[in-house]
Amino acid sequence: MRILNQADEVKNICKKTRPLIYVIFFSFLALLVRVFVLQVIHGDEFYGRSRDNFILSEKIFPARGEILFSDGVVMASTEPSFKISVVPIFFAKSDQMEEQVDRLSSLIELSKNERKRLLSKLNGCYGRCKYLPMLVKDEIPKKKILSYSGYLTNFTGTIISSSYRRVYPYGETTAHITGYVSKINQSELETYSTYDPEDSTGKTGLEKWYENELHGEYGETFHVIDYLGRKIELPENIDGAIPETKHASKGDSVRTTVVSYIQETAASALGELSGAVVLMEVKTGRILALYSGPSYDTNLFSRKRIPEKIWREYSQSILHPLLNKVIRQTYFPGSTFKIIPAVTALHYNVITPKSTYLCSGCLSFGRDTKCCWNRGGHGFVNLHNSLKASCDIYYYYLSQELGLDRMTRFASLFGVGTATGIDLPGEESGILPTRSWFAMNYPGMRINNGMLMNMSIGQGDIRMTPLQIAVAYAAFANGGVIVKPKIVDEIIHEDGSATEIENEVVRVLNIKQQHFNDVNKSLWSVTNEPGGTAFHHADHTIPDAAGKTGTSQVVSNAERRSVDQTEDEKKFLMQDDALFAAFFPYKNPEVVAVAVVESGAHGGSTAAPIVYKVLKSYYLKAKVSE
Repeated sequence: MRILNQADEVKNICKKTRPLIYVIFFSFLALLVRVFVLQVIHGDEFYGRSRDNFILSEKIFPARGEILFSDGVVMASTEPSFKISVVPIFFAKSDQMEEQVDRLSSLIELSKNERKRLLSKLNGCYGRCKYLPMLVKDEIPKKKILSYSGYLTNFTGTIISSSYRRVYPYGETTAHITGYVSKINQSELETYSTYDPEDSTGKTGLEKWYENELHGEYGETFHVIDYLGRKIELPENIDGAIPETKHASKGDSVRTTVVSYIQETAASALGELSGAVVLMEVKTGRILALYSGPSYDTNLFSRKRIPEKIWREYSQSILHPLLNKVIRQTYFPGSTFKIIPAVTALHYNVITPKSTYLCSGCLSFGRDTKCCWNRGGHGFVNLHNSLKASCDIYYYYLSQELGLDRMTRFASLFGVGTATGIDLPGEESGILPTRSWFAMNYPGMRINNGMLMNMSIGQGDIRMTPLQIAVAYAAFANGGVIVKPKIVDEIIHEDGSATEIENEVVRVLNIKQQHFNDVNKSLWSVTNEPGGTAFHHADHTIPDAAGKTGTSQVVSNAERRSVDQTEDEKKFLMQDDALFAAFFPYKNPEVVAVAVVESGAHGGSTAAPIVYKVLKSYYLKAKVSE
């Protein structure tokens, strides 16, 4: 009986465990099927994925295109440099991060701020960020990187790669033409959405205006790394499976219109003075020289971060070295403006070249009294002598004869109050005080005779950039053609082809050539006849030029008297600005030059010699230093 009972018990146990056996059997079968799928069917796919976990993608930054003088001399270029990056996942564990950063900082000489930024970035790095290279230091010279490389093998997850840095051989001389590049900011990243956050962009000058052309295209390369994050040689069996390197494409180069030796002459001629110099072809608008002083060293600015001390020194200077005064600073044009009311009066038959007005030193119209710079008076003055001696009274009379609307209409035709359109960023449009301008800025105020008189001699509310003055004088030299200035001749592509930047004409003025001739002959007398305001300061060793001096009062005499005579800075800022504009040669003019010297006092003695040095450099085709 016992044996029979045991047999029944075994049957019962088998019956009860059969489902469990089936579960185990089918589970094992499923596992085998899964292994087969993973190893055989999807084996290559998962092998690739596992391999990719050890493949590091690295972006290759492109070399920026060059900026060239018109004569081929390099104005801005790139030179090779190196950078050090770390892959966070391999660099250090969380509890060792600060110690590892301190060790690395000591080796590659990171500043306190650089160390702090790196530690902050590493501590805030999560997810995919941990597997991507993080820039630690760039723009490292070859000598330095050689001294670092041997020791960096002791740091897991560190990568040395090549890069470029921007170099400006002429530094301060071309700073306001080239501008500079520096690390891209957040708003720029929105504009240039494909740019790397560690990249640089042009901040000013041609670097900014032609950013899209100069930048180039990124490349990409791939490295196999070991479990410590170190680069290793590619095993032969996976070499073909590694993505091919995409080489970076260098940016296009920009050939400017600027001539190297004339640019150097302009910088040398202005010297330590504060102001602006520009030389432009009268028929094409091509800028042959453009200098703003004092200037700044673009090589100090072309870093990822501008040193705080340097930035503070430049940005807080009362002389505004960071400002391109040729296009971004507006001045009272002073007597250089007189050619516009003169040709306006000729056009409307208000005067003839022989018409005269009596200059007795001062003139009153109703309650408004204005005096000439020569309080003794010039006697009876015609058009010729009004420009030669720069008589103010003559133009006070003209202002009353012409009225506001005719005077401002003609001024606008010559480009006053409108940006010239030069291919540089940040150009100011100046101020042309039309009737609508007065209504907007001085609502309810009556436009009186004194305002018109001030405007006629380039004072009051009218303001122009040196480049606008150059465009106006070019129109007198070329018979009434308003040209659009340009500073780039062509974009040179990587394959050697080029895209030319065409010359542009803004408008052709419907003014008789004889009227221009009458004014231009008077401008010739300014520099070439005894008694002309620039006669003693003209360089008569080169062909004749025709020009006009200007001395613009920046504050009233009452304001000037109220300044504490011991405050040198305020005294300096309240001195008259000196201007001189001229086209050359007088017969068949080719170029126009303008110089503005802030607080220079007299246009003839201060600004005219600067212009003549630039004209002599153009004529001799060589740098002029004396």
